[in-house]
Amino acid sequence: MTDSTEKLHILITGATSGIGKQLAKDYLLAEHHVYAVGRDDEALSELQALGAETIYLDLMDREKVIEAFEKIDNVDLAICGAGMCEYLDMPNFDSSVFMKVMSVNMGTLSHAIEGVLPKLIASKGRLVGIGSASAYVPFARAEAYGSSKAAIHYLMKTLQISLAPHDVSVSLVVPGFVETPMTKQNDFPMPFIQTPAQASQAIRDGIESGHEVIEFPKKLTMPLKALGTLPDLIWQQVSEKLNKK
Repeated sequence: MTDSTEKLHILITGATSGIGKQLAKDYLLAEHHVYAVGRDDEALSELQALGAETIYLDLMDREKVIEAFEKIDNVDLAICGAGMCEYLDMPNFDSSVFMKVMSVNMGTLSHAIEGVLPKLIASKGRLVGIGSASAYVPFARAEAYGSSKAAIHYLMKTLQISLAPHDVSVSLVVPGFVETPMTKQNDFPMPFIQTPAQASQAIRDGIESGHEVIEFPKKLTMPLKALGTLPDLIWQQVSEKLNKK
């Protein structure tokens, strides 16, 4: 997978919206074979017209995911990009919202991994999961989303270790804010927000370079990582100030 001219078989979940859709388009433009997985018929039709092999699939249905992925002949690269975000407003802790976000974000990823892993072992390919810079430090209202992304960070970093003996490479993508339908609900400032095209370029470059962690934009992710290493009292004070703005 180091030769950029090599035609890859790429599976992308969450391919009908946001970053996933942009990645599908860009990989198709580069003449790779793309399996586009999603539930938006219109978006799937658009990707199919561009040359994608589309798969309409509810990733929360484990049996259907495994069945659908078994029919795929070969996968060199799997990018698991499906997910959702809902916020909590304290002091009302809505456990149904919390569990919905955790279930969707972890469920779609874990089902996809189970279904595609035999293909990646056979091809000695690469598995990519989408985390979030929100996992670096706690932010109010992001209790559910941030927790799910923190879990994804742990999972992908663990898989980097446990899949190495099977010659499967693993990358964790850590984006900041990206202009997607998901971020349109945000009613707060989003510093250094990226376009889907910028996000796709950063992810594709990171994959091509074999990076285990793909963070962007650095001017946001690096300060957040640094903040996360400081004593709790400091980042709590910073978070409080941000929440008041």
